[in-house]
Order: sequence, then structure tokens, then C-alpha cells
Amino acid sequence: MPATSTCLNSRCRTSVEGTMAKCPNCGGGMRTPRRVRIAGGFLLACGAFLAGMMGWLYYALSPTMLHPGTRIGGTTFNGTAEQARTILMLFATIAAFGAGSMFYGLWMLFTGRRSIALMLVVLALAVAIGGMCWWTMQVVPET
Repeated sequence: MPATSTCLNSRCRTSVEGTMAKCPNCGGGMRTPRRVRIAGGFLLACGAFLAGMMGWLYYALSPTMLHPGTRIGGTTFNGTAEQARTILMLFATIAAFGAGSMFYGLWMLFTGRRSIALMLVVLALAVAIGGMCWWTMQVVPET
């Protein structure tokens, strides 16, 4: 399958076979497979960092947070069990967003194309993070 370039102008959206820098229809810039692959690599790296850091935080903090009031490893979580579960769920939601970003970045790297369906899944995960942040703010009081 030959490479396809797509116009970046939202009103034009012309697709042509091959790699082109300028749109033959409107003269705007074109999204080439190379640019999509570069964006995919960046998305993969950011998603891996996010999922890795959240996974590490979950692993490091969950023993202490799941036993509130108990001294484990030199630290004590003074919140309630519900607060601990909510915070850990926020960590898991952010890690899932990172994993979704990694998967979409891999898709872009290997295919050189964007996928609206995968983009919507990652955006839904971003909305889930917003919802979990709101819920966490309701459960965890200000100090």
C-alpha cells in the first residue's frame, strides 16, 4: 500500500497518494506518514513514561495505603481506607491512559496512519482521568 498524505486544513482534508509537503487543492501543509510516525514515537515515549511512573507509584505506595494507620516501611498513611482506594484508583486510571497512549503510539509508528477510533479511546481515558480527579477531590479533604 503506497503512502498517503492528508491535508491538515480541516475544510480541505484532501488525501493524495505519495508523500507531499503542500496540498494540491488548497496549498496548505500535508500530514505525511513520516510525521505521523514521529508523533507516534513521541506518544509512545510519553505513554511509557506515564504508565511506568504510575505503576511504580502504585507498587510503592499501595502496601502503606491499603493498611491505614499501620506503620509499614517507616511510613504511615493517616487517611481512611476509602481515601486510599480512591487515590490508588486514580493512579490506575492514569496508568491506563499511559498504556492507551503507548498502544496508539505503536499503531502510529507501525502503520504511519492515525486512527480515529484509537484516538477516541485515548480521549475517553483522558476524560476518565478528569472524572477520577473530581471524585478524588470529593473523597480526600483539604488539609
